[in-house]
Amino acid sequence: MSDNAVEPGAPSAKEADKKSDKVTKKEVEVPRNVVSAAKQIDHTILRLNKLLANPGGLSALLSTFNYTLYIAAYLQTTSPSLSNYARRLLALVKSQPLGEKPPTKILVSDGVVPPIAALAGLISRARTTLRLLGLFPLYAWLRTLLAGRKSSADPVLHRIALLQCLSYITYQALENISVLADNGIVSKKAIALINRGDSTTARVYLWAYRAWLGGVSCDFLRLAREAQLESRRRAAREHMREDGRAVAEYQDEEDARVDKKWWTDLMITSAWFPMALHFSSSTGGLPGWNLGWMGLCGLVAGSSRASTLWAATLHP
Repeated sequence: MSDNAVEPGAPSAKEADKKSDKVTKKEVEVPRNVVSAAKQIDHTILRLNKLLANPGGLSALLSTFNYTLYIAAYLQTTSPSLSNYARRLLALVKSQPLGEKPPTKILVSDGVVPPIAALAGLISRARTTLRLLGLFPLYAWLRTLLAGRKSSADPVLHRIALLQCLSYITYQALENISVLADNGIVSKKAIALINRGDSTTARVYLWAYRAWLGGVSCDFLRLAREAQLESRRRAAREHMREDGRAVAEYQDEEDARVDKKWWTDLMITSAWFPMALHFSSSTGGLPGWNLGWMGLCGLVAGSSRASTLWAATLHP
């Protein structure tokens, strides 16, 4: 029988080659997709590693993840079977009627909250633990401020910065004491000594949050003063133009950059303010406050910093 002979109905060699090519192409497409996905995952992991290596990268990542989980936990309340769990978590996370903050060890209990909320509580405790070291950069900032302002610096802005720094130091010190006391490191006697005989940390947390509120409020004062100074500068520059005097080039681009930064800072401060106001209240906080609002405010407040740090990981 000739090699070229084929059985009736069987494809010819040329047709078989064409079909084989099609099969090969399909088989190659799958590995390419897998390789592409693997490369994307590898690229993302390397960017995350670079983010964690940046100053503030870990804090930004945990903050973004934490507040995203709070929103997800709140959205679970739409399920009737999970609404009771979410209410229990909210009762633990938000301030108690007397301003009491629960010990971090009971923020989330196994079997009480769903996994998403439990993970949110775990990350929240991790962030609180990392803030135990927060006094060191605050001390460095205070030392710089006490060294005196530069001759070109505005004295009002310098005083506002000093007040804000002292507020944040007070907040961080009181929170650290409370966290250490909740974990049995600081004795109840020490808490009673600074808390008018009360050995619980409720009032200490409350005053810590009030100091935080003071620090956040200082940003509104700073922004108001910066707007006032910038308005004066632009008015003076406009007078120079009217008089025919030379004005620096690219000033419009610089004005746009200043405006963008000012509005971003205002957005961040406005997002932190309701959260600080809620936790600093001794009467239950803001009406209608829940995990969804807390997650949204936290995401808005940290979005600019997180996006900037994440974008920086694209560069070698």
